[in-house]
Amino acid sequence: MINDEYNVCFVAKRSYDKMSEMIDELNISKRLFRRSYLNKDIFVNEKFRRKDLPIVKGEVLHIHMPEEDTVPDDFTCEMDIVDETIDYMVINKEKGILVHETKNNQGATMYNALNNLFQSRSLKRRVRLVNRLDMNTTGLMVVAKNPFAHYNLMLQMESGTFKKKYHAVVDGGFPYDEIVVEKNIKTDETDHIKKKVCDSDEGDYAKTIFKKVLSTEKFSIVEADLCTGRTHQIRLHLAYLGFPIVGDTLYNEKTYEGVDRQLLHSFEISFKDPRTNEERRYIVSDHSDIINFSKNFV
Repeated sequence: MINDEYNVCFVAKRSYDKMSEMIDELNISKRLFRRSYLNKDIFVNEKFRRKDLPIVKGEVLHIHMPEEDTVPDDFTCEMDIVDETIDYMVINKEKGILVHETKNNQGATMYNALNNLFQSRSLKRRVRLVNRLDMNTTGLMVVAKNPFAHYNLMLQMESGTFKKKYHAVVDGGFPYDEIVVEKNIKTDETDHIKKKVCDSDEGDYAKTIFKKVLSTEKFSIVEADLCTGRTHQIRLHLAYLGFPIVGDTLYNEKTYEGVDRQLLHSFEISFKDPRTNEERRYIVSDHSDIINFSKNFV
């Protein structure tokens, strides 16, 4: 069996009346299946098979994902790769870099750096970001290396089985051992960059679970378990509670000596491996600026 960034193979664990039944069970996107079928890039036991024919237990389903055209890029940045498989990369993102292009930044992004990395390896695949972080949020990101993995991981995001946890340094003594915030979020009408919490009949539903890690009179470290993935969700929900993140220039009016960004860090990610269905869990240390700032109040 060929298993790499361009090929995915599965052994049928039971018999199926039609190939499409196995495709659905494996969470393979209908778009990928349809394209592979039309191009005759889908095989059973190394031979093309019609989709209305059965698959018998023990037979091997093989989908080939052809090379993709990409636009050359020469932007590079520091890339801390925590782990990598043929389906995805886990990256520990640094502060001060945008994940994807905006109207004012068309080249110096994590997306462009990853595109450059793929090309330097002769990996002819599009960059597919699974989760995104704000420019000045640090920590774990997942990048899919083929359409099969991307669709599978995005399904996990939608179902809530793709878990993300953050550490935030907040202003004030956080009084809750644990608190759940369910407040909808929408764009601020007066500033399109900012978001704001709103009534339940407006905006998008958002839920965050906060747990106290460390608390003093002046500052606290809080763990945030992101149940939904709205823009600025953690920053907004903490500000709503009255404990804005240190260094957050959008939702905290205070300034802090030596702090040049919001002290928010994605320290843990967990999901199921798209190909093996095994549980994957990645944890990284807090960013050095969070550690150094915390020394002042521990």
